[in-house]
Amino acid sequence: MKKTLLILAAVMICLAGYSQNRRPTPEKKFIYMTSIGYSTGIGQIELENKTVQNKNFNVSVNQLLGYQFNPYFQLGLGAGFDIWKHTAFIPVYLNLTVNFTDTRIEPLFYLNAGYSFKWYVSSVPEPMDRVVHGTKNGPYGESGIGMRINLTDRFSIVLAACYKIQYTDIRYTILNPNDQDHSAFSTNARKDALYHFAGVRLGFQF
Repeated sequence: MKKTLLILAAVMICLAGYSQNRRPTPEKKFIYMTSIGYSTGIGQIELENKTVQNKNFNVSVNQLLGYQFNPYFQLGLGAGFDIWKHTAFIPVYLNLTVNFTDTRIEPLFYLNAGYSFKWYVSSVPEPMDRVVHGTKNGPYGESGIGMRINLTDRFSIVLAACYKIQYTDIRYTILNPNDQDHSAFSTNARKDALYHFAGVRLGFQF
């Protein structure tokens, strides 16, 4: 009996805390979010003559304009800059965000899917691997899970762990027996590649 009372007391405390934590259900509204992210490359790329590790980092700045249909569901359109070690992309994407609760601190999941345009690329191969990463446009995707901290009805902070993919290509050199080695200055072969990144994202939503 004593154990049952303790369990009931714990449940009552949790329910009380939950009710105090609930926030007034907001009306349907437009939202605007600026976010910054950092991620590191993971995995490797198999080429004809070698294996290359994805050592790229990814620094991104994104702007999102969306519409909140209810406390749990929002859709939006976003764009930004993805800066790699020696190249950069401009992704344009659709965003889906799902909030799991209607509280001051909300667990959430988001998904971005779109296309990245090339903004800049270095034509000089990297000194160690003698390759050029990410030299063409391609499909882009990002997903994340984290939390939204609602400081006011109009301002929130979003913190999430994220996973990104970018479909592009990699340029490298294949040496024939009679060729001189110019792989430090140029490339003569290319391969389509899917790059993977894992990191974190911090957003400010209005």
